[in-house]
Amino acid sequence: MRALLLASALFVGSFVGAQAQEALYGPQPPKGSAYVRVVSALDAKADVKPDFRAALSLGTGTSDRVSAYDVVEAVAGKKLSLSVSVGGKTVSGTASADPDGFLTILLLPDAAGAKIVGVTDVAEFNQTKARLAFYNAIAGCAGGVLALDPGGQAVFKDVDGGSQKTRAVNPTTANVKASCTDKSADPIALSGLEQGGMNSVFLVQSAGKPVAFVVKDVATPYHH
Repeated sequence: MRALLLASALFVGSFVGAQAQEALYGPQPPKGSAYVRVVSALDAKADVKPDFRAALSLGTGTSDRVSAYDVVEAVAGKKLSLSVSVGGKTVSGTASADPDGFLTILLLPDAAGAKIVGVTDVAEFNQTKARLAFYNAIAGCAGGVLALDPGGQAVFKDVDGGSQKTRAVNPTTANVKASCTDKSADPIALSGLEQGGMNSVFLVQSAGKPVAFVVKDVATPYHH
């Protein structure tokens, strides 16, 4: 929760009274910083070398596909570069982050080995509700939907491949089912939602089969 409070503080723009904030949340990132994470939708282990954080390896399970959000300072007008090695191939690419924002860099399957797609995360912070995001990480799979199961009521709809939508929801437990075009993943339990917390559901394709999973979003604490 400390990391999530720190992240929330960045978005509400509470850079005034920094000394008081540091006493509550720890050191605050400078204004103009962004939180950036990398998420792999690839079918093999990916070794990632960014120029904005330490190198990392992402797996093919669930939470091991998703890095923590890391603070990147002074992102205005800056291209964030990274190289990705997967299956004996290495590709490079860039993404841009909005100052005082969140960015998810998706690694999508591609004939070259990987396609690097930057997705600007929408801030929907509400301390009485949970922030839930849905990422369609299946390239070219249009009309992504996350719906209650059973029932079919849409939590998110019209989320194309390589994009996301975010909303504030009441903390609850439910089963949900993710799909896009003619692909549908098995239902998953949406649990662990907390007031003021952040969670993401990802729809990926693994071994030719659509798979959905949910993670609790975390941010690496900022240090001067």
